[in-house]
Amino acid sequence: MRQWLVMSENDTINVKELLEKSSDEIAVVIKSLGHPKRLVVVSALWSKSSAFIDLQSATGLSKTALVHHLDKLVENGIVNRLERGMYELTEDGKELVTASVAAYARSEKRKEDETARRAEHIQRVHAKKSGHLQDEEVRIVKLKPMKVASVRVISNNPENDAWAQMLAWAEPKGLLEDSKKHPVFGFNNPNPVPGKSEYGYEFWMQIYEDMELDEGMKIKEIKGASYAVITCNLTEELESEFFKEKGYLESWKKLVDWVKASRYSMAKGHCLELAHDPSGASGDFMLDLYQPIEK
Repeated sequence: MRQWLVMSENDTINVKELLEKSSDEIAVVIKSLGHPKRLVVVSALWSKSSAFIDLQSATGLSKTALVHHLDKLVENGIVNRLERGMYELTEDGKELVTASVAAYARSEKRKEDETARRAEHIQRVHAKKSGHLQDEEVRIVKLKPMKVASVRVISNNPENDAWAQMLAWAEPKGLLEDSKKHPVFGFNNPNPVPGKSEYGYEFWMQIYEDMELDEGMKIKEIKGASYAVITCNLTEELESEFFKEKGYLESWKKLVDWVKASRYSMAKGHCLELAHDPSGASGDFMLDLYQPIEK
């Protein structure tokens, strides 16, 4: 049986290195599952071994077709051929299918969450009666104390530079797969100054235990605070005439104006930006703006 996924608890795997060295072999293994009927065969074998005739009944495949698909699965270590015409799913096969299905489920969940957020944003936009925010467009959010991994860069393009560093650290650990468990907040630190091209930007990613960090990163304990929060479409705002003229997001101005006119007042603390999908895979880049407030 091909041992391409079995690892002990103390083993580590360099995914990038393996992809570079064994891309052809890995592609063959992945391709062995690249047929809907083979996944039906895997499903039939998921909880128990089965005889050929039972697999035929479960899959609806002809004898020739089933033999072809089983041969491919056996050849690549997904299925074992036992005595007396019995077949079973290997541990390697189960791990590969589990990882594939989990990745698919996470991707679909992100799409559903982003679609819901997008619909909510559109509804709020259409609910506007003037250039000012309506109360129903603003959410009051209490962020609990949290531990974060922090990256801060000062440069001509600190958002991209800081994100590249955060991405290189977080992506191999799988921390970007669940944006609700590991939200990523960003903010200017320090703010841009007229006539000076360099400024700072800092990212926080919520974590739940001390982790080994890359050079230049820090672990910080962040106090809880209350915020007035709105959602904006960053893609649209960066292309707007307001941004081209003023150099900052119109939604930030509207949020500050709303706070000043509300029963709340501005509080000390960082104004945060939270990306719905930090990877940007969903197309339009939806952003939540967090303004610190107090009563």
